[in-house]
Amino acid sequence: MTKLSDRLMEIYRLINQAARVADIGTDHAAIPIALLETNKSSFLVATDIGLGPLEKAKEQIELADLDQAKQIVLRLGDGLSVIKASDKIDTVVIAGMGGELIAKIISKIPDYLKNAKFILQPNNEEIDVRKAIEKNGQYIETEKIIYENRHFYEIIVAKRSQQGIVKMTNRELRFGPCLLKHRTSTFKNKWQERLDHSKQIEKILEKSLRTSTKRYDSLQAEIKTIEEALK
Repeated sequence: MTKLSDRLMEIYRLINQAARVADIGTDHAAIPIALLETNKSSFLVATDIGLGPLEKAKEQIELADLDQAKQIVLRLGDGLSVIKASDKIDTVVIAGMGGELIAKIISKIPDYLKNAKFILQPNNEEIDVRKAIEKNGQYIETEKIIYENRHFYEIIVAKRSQQGIVKMTNRELRFGPCLLKHRTSTFKNKWQERLDHSKQIEKILEKSLRTSTKRYDSLQAEIKTIEEALK
């Protein structure tokens, strides 16, 4: 199988056997290639908004020399707009983008994808993604956190809720309901790093006698919130 990074391997593991997958913003098509190589998926749509990345994806698929290469359909387009009802997609992967952009993409889920499993990996602003999931009437089935190349990545799996809106607390939106529940060593390392950074800024503001500012008050609240999540 094509070698995947730890981040992409975790996404690969979250995809069910025989899934029909749409990889939005596919870049080098690493996940579709791996899925086809291992016969884990029989139909894949790999999309990108840019022609350059899509050409790279095409090159990588050709280099992989797959017998079933025609089972990967490449499409140029924005977000979910290029996925068709006739594709019968049951799993959507959106990885390696900013959280704000992912939130924007999933705010426009067509009816024929409402029941699909969404595997989302934002590079930042995870709270925006969780807010969009909540607004969509989806719920978070599971979450993973990975440390790779000096960066922490959160992977969020969302599915349609049968009970309508599933409200999350501000704490759950910030830290992730499943991540909070399990609080792995990687989760603790991420937020300890953020806590240490916030405390450094706090000291700088105190030394400069800038403690009567909104910035300082916000920082104090931030420190308290993270400390409570790490307990």
